[in-house]
Amino acid sequence: MLASDRTGVAFTVCPAMTTQGLKERVAESFSRRATIYDDHAREQRIAASALAECAGQYAAGLPEGPVLEMGCGTGLLSVELPAIFPGRDLEFTDVSPAMIAYCREKIAAAGIAHPGIRYTVLDGERLACEEHYAMICANFSMHWFTDLAAGLRRIARALKPGGKLLCSYPGAGSYREWHRQCESLHVPCTANPLPDHPSVARAFVHEAVEVRQWEQELVMRFSTAHAFLRHLKCTGAGTPTGWGAPPLALSQMRKLLRGWVEHASGGIEVTCVIHFLAVERSG
Repeated sequence: MLASDRTGVAFTVCPAMTTQGLKERVAESFSRRATIYDDHAREQRIAASALAECAGQYAAGLPEGPVLEMGCGTGLLSVELPAIFPGRDLEFTDVSPAMIAYCREKIAAAGIAHPGIRYTVLDGERLACEEHYAMICANFSMHWFTDLAAGLRRIARALKPGGKLLCSYPGAGSYREWHRQCESLHVPCTANPLPDHPSVARAFVHEAVEVRQWEQELVMRFSTAHAFLRHLKCTGAGTPTGWGAPPLALSQMRKLLRGWVEHASGGIEVTCVIHFLAVERSG
């Protein structure tokens, strides 16, 4: 057993993890936490609200066609879309079957289900169609792409002319307090690398699209470092992508948990930089 298992917060990793293996691990991680996800999804809830507002602003100017949500999760954004797009077909997708089931139940319980809604287990990074969707939304999912640039290009090509892509994701600069504590304590930081604005923009260099990016900082408070790492785990975000630092040894994990709290009084603060992306395909 890894030392990190004993703390209940650390991230395990398979050094030889394949792309398919990573996606399976991500799906399993989210599926295991579907029933508790909403209780811990602070960043995701804020981002979903912002995306819903943006979608509402763009709705009237979209071409005809269905709306796709990639990585719908438990439906934090999904429950807003039927009212924003009345009369349109909606497709809610996720790599996790349990998340899809939870999303379906949430929409049914809200009384907003209709025949035009479909639920599909799908890896949005592998979207294969072209010029099909009027809008594609993704709340806190694109940072799990194994090839970000290729995945974003496929998604852009799946939009109809005049169609829009709206995304949110935890971006570069997120959880910087974690990074600083690890550096201060001389402990490797096991946080997954996160996309930044320039790398996202470069994905569309050869596409006929207009790109807009912005960000919002969310400062969260936790009683202990253990509580913060548990927060990540409870939202499925504890799965390593395989190209970050290896798992901490027990002694390193203890040093981080104790040292971080010693450097703070009355709990710790951790910042998530929520990045937003809006892409319009040229008509």
